[in-house]
Amino acid sequence: MNIESSRIKLFFIERGLLKTLVIKNFRNRYSNTILGFLWTVLTPLSISLIISFVFTHIMRIRVDNFVSYIISGMLPWLCFATSLQESTSSLIDNSGLWKQYRVPFEFIPTAYVIINFLNLTIGLTLTALFFIKPSPKAIVPLLLMPVPLMLHFLFTLGISLLLSPLYVRRRDIAYMLNLLLLFWLWSTPVFYLLDDLPLYIQRVYKLNIMVPFLNLYRSIFYKQVFFELKDLFLCLCLSIFSFICGYAFFIKQEFSIKKII
Repeated sequence: MNIESSRIKLFFIERGLLKTLVIKNFRNRYSNTILGFLWTVLTPLSISLIISFVFTHIMRIRVDNFVSYIISGMLPWLCFATSLQESTSSLIDNSGLWKQYRVPFEFIPTAYVIINFLNLTIGLTLTALFFIKPSPKAIVPLLLMPVPLMLHFLFTLGISLLLSPLYVRRRDIAYMLNLLLLFWLWSTPVFYLLDDLPLYIQRVYKLNIMVPFLNLYRSIFYKQVFFELKDLFLCLCLSIFSFICGYAFFIKQEFSIKKII
């Protein structure tokens, strides 16, 4: 435990280096583009509008404000999936970086997760501006937006720190992750309402650990109410467990995977 605590202290001491790494990667991602970071909103927005059209006009599903429902699930899910996909291979993709500049090893996957959550924050902010009518009922819950963002970030970071060392040893991890994310997407109520499913299926779906995170986001951006304490408690426990386990595993594997790289 002393090792983990000392590494966390180093994490905060060297946070300026992490900030530089994030800014560098953020600029590289949107260099030579006209719209820049707006693509982080336009892509999921386009997908959401297409899905909303299919579900409401072709399949005749009647749900109030269905676009907001999809966007409030699509943006967090894309952030989660993209963070895992990019951070999993980040140690190999940036092997020259830490060898040349001696960047703390965990900074590399962490930077990718931070970038995607910056994109998510921008996307959710623009969603709130364009899809939520200004009223005290809607604005007050919006003030709690950092809560699901922080919990979701810790949860995602923990998994990223777990997967990135595994990828160094086995490249199959990337293919397995893509298949898992595809299955996970359709077993998560991103495009459909959980309440529309049969009761026995709902019980199974509620075992999905992404459901409470989406519930937090949708409480703010779709229902425009305060989130339930049950969902908040579940997300808190999942985030802490994920981060502690992922970080401990990363530190344990660091010495051996540096030899492999």
